Amino acid sequence: MSFDQVFSLTVSGITVGMIYALIALGYTMVYGVLEFINFAHGDVFTFGGFVAATILIRAGLSDSSPLPVRLLWLLGAIVLAVLITVALGLSIERIAYRPLRGRSRIIPLLSAIGVSIILENMMILVFGPESIIVPQAVIPMQFVTIFGSRIRVLALIIIGVSIVLMLVLTYIVRSTRVGKAMRATSQDMEAAEMMGIETNRTIAFTFAVGSALAAIGGLLVAMFYGSLTWDSGFIYGLKAFTAAVLGGIGSIPGAVIGSLILGLAENYGVGLNLGLLAWFFVVGLVGGLYIQFVRAPQQRLKHVREEERTPAYERNLVRQYRLAPYYAIRTMLGPRTDALVAVSARHALRIMLGNVFLAVAAAVFFLNGNYQIDPEWQNVIVFVVLMIVLLFRPAGILGEHVPEKV
Repeated sequence: MSFDQVFSLTVSGITVGMIYALIALGYTMVYGVLEFINFAHGDVFTFGGFVAATILIRAGLSDSSPLPVRLLWLLGAIVLAVLITVALGLSIERIAYRPLRGRSRIIPLLSAIGVSIILENMMILVFGPESIIVPQAVIPMQFVTIFGSRIRVLALIIIGVSIVLMLVLTYIVRSTRVGKAMRATSQDMEAAEMMGIETNRTIAFTFAVGSALAAIGGLLVAMFYGSLTWDSGFIYGLKAFTAAVLGGIGSIPGAVIGSLILGLAENYGVGLNLGLLAWFFVVGLVGGLYIQFVRAPQQRLKHVREEERTPAYERNLVRQYRLAPYYAIRTMLGPRTDALVAVSARHALRIMLGNVFLAVAAAVFFLNGNYQIDPEWQNVIVFVVLMIVLLFRPAGILGEHVPEKV
């Protein structure tokens, strides 16, 4: 396989990953503030795409329409879709979630599932069961050649727009008054209220931002793939949620990184032959061995209390990782005399099993190097990647700051 093909797959993977990131940010922000998963967010994404596409269809644009007119209609469709979707997100928060705040977590979760079902049926009634097709007049059809690869201009636009939106979101969260209120509410809602922060308004703002990003993501998906169906939010929402968990639920940079990993994994998984994919498993195995023999033992030693810190105890703790599975299994089968050693034994065994899986997968892929994975397995690849990462990092890639929440 030539370099230009790999580069083309990389650009496509980054494009898809950026779309996932726009949706995943809504999941991770809501979880960071309220500690529950808004499973209706995927349908909010679909609703925003349907609204924008419907406006563009009603505009009656064609290839003969002047370019400034097409751009104005596209900008107007984005603005109206964002406003309507934000209103929908605020309504969902006010009606379906706010009255249930403080209840058992399963109750708002069930409410989110109910809202998702209602939104899907509402879209069928309003827009019809058929897929909606974005007019070709507003979709850039040009290609550019980069490193010998023909890249869609639309893909570059999606990457650029997504990066700008994420930078704006980062600025809002880190440098504005409402962003500080969001972080304070995420850390401790009661303390934030005692300090004079209006948590209801802050939570509503979080839903509004997430809904706006989802609406833009819905239009970008409709433009990139040409159409959108009323149930698209299910699979896109599931993948975006997977990306948020992969990166570390509650972490905004983690959601972006997890989304990019999933987007690249999808495209590489079905675009490269098994011989090339095997090298990804080799790289993962090298990282897994580093975690097992170096990183994890060092981290565990930091948790040893000073009164228990003896050379013999430290050697026993390190052996759980470096001489697994013998010491780890012996510790798990024997009487539990120390909580830290028992936890380390389970952790070491899980890491070792992950490394064994990576080694076996690399060997199998090398032996069948000329074959390619069928595109129908693309969605399976996403969750295989998630399981591999969570074997080594249960809190996600950037989940150190919220391990107690995960």
